Amino acid sequence: MPTTIRRSTPADAKPVADVYLAARATMTYLPRLHGDDDTRAFIGGVVADKETWVAERNGAVVGFAVVDGGWLEHLYVHPSRFNTDTGSKLFAQVTARHPQGFELWVFQQNAGARRFYERHGCALEKLTDGADNEEKLPDALYVWPGGEKNEAAAPASAAKHATGTFEVKLAPLAQDESVADPVLGRMSIAKRFYGDLEATSKGQMLTGGTDTKGSAVYVAIEKVTGTLRGRSGTFILHHQGIMNRGTPSLTVSVAPDSGTGELTGLAGTMKIIVAEGKHSYAFDYTLS
Repeated sequence: MPTTIRRSTPADAKPVADVYLAARATMTYLPRLHGDDDTRAFIGGVVADKETWVAERNGAVVGFAVVDGGWLEHLYVHPSRFNTDTGSKLFAQVTARHPQGFELWVFQQNAGARRFYERHGCALEKLTDGADNEEKLPDALYVWPGGEKNEAAAPASAAKHATGTFEVKLAPLAQDESVADPVLGRMSIAKRFYGDLEATSKGQMLTGGTDTKGSAVYVAIEKVTGTLRGRSGTFILHHQGIMNRGTPSLTVSVAPDSGTGELTGLAGTMKIIVAEGKHSYAFDYTLS
């Protein structure tokens, strides 16, 4: 039978606690701060007092999500349902109910959860040392900025925000002999975007180094092909990057009048975020 999502009832307190304990048991880096009885009492209060959704399969609760005050406080799936669509169904329910957006915390060591949220359009906001959480473990703040329902209700020319992750591959290209110089470089760009922007891109980058450590420049142009919040088309991104003795600055903007298809009239700037070797983007744009 398929997994279904429904609102919790008081009778779900025990099975929800079972899922919580089983899922947390796989997170071996967590310190054990509370006994099972205290944990079950805590979860019982959460189910009773907060908006809780459960994933049910064959009559058994196999996952749950809790939302409160603009925060996704919990989303856990039983280990037997890891790497299935259970988590995605719970997340979809939360986003449908809260299209205005929400925030969430995740432990930095929970790589699987971080990949999950990034695939579903959450953007990394900041990393902390964990001094403010009970476990005192480094954590990460993510933001889901809101969905298509909000966008559809806004005027076409209103500023919009898209987030997600991307993978990038750079490869050296041969230089034209007439401009060959050891401090100059040329590379190809190939990207795959995930999240609000589902797309691929191809482009080229020109780099220039200096004799001063930490100082360099680059410019790049890439053509993006795909969908932006369901609108299909292409557009061109223009990069201008400067490293001034270790201090970086980067501007990535949409080339004027480069949008095609349903992205005609696209304008905007993209912020690139690199944390722990992973790339994400925050794209502020308009469509006129």
